[in-house]
Amino acid sequence: MEFEKGALQTVVLPENKVVWMDKHEIWVNNSMFDIATKKLENGIYTFTGLYDEDETSLVVKEKESSKKNNEQNKRLSQLLKILPIFCSLFKESYQFEKPCSLFYSFVSERHENPFKKILVPPPQVYC
Repeated sequence: MEFEKGALQTVVLPENKVVWMDKHEIWVNNSMFDIATKKLENGIYTFTGLYDEDETSLVVKEKESSKKNNEQNKRLSQLLKILPIFCSLFKESYQFEKPCSLFYSFVSERHENPFKKILVPPPQVYC
């Protein structure tokens, strides 16, 4: 990474306030900061480097996308929690059990095996 000497900036942070993005970048002032040099003395970091606007916009977009996905997952989870819980639909013999009384309107009284019987063995592959 090449740094222009005239454009370098200095950031001073307590060690416990540093948000490391990787070995050579930190998150500071809501921006990515590319580190040219770093020094730790008495629990205080002194960083010299550049703010990276392009990478900052990528990180912000990724965070927004992640937040949106988390919100969608939360909504889906809430939806699944409020859906009624069905009685066990299948016994070990794959026959329907008697439906819960709440769902009589959705399940017909005539229960059939939902799986078709396979009358022939599966095809054999020879190499």
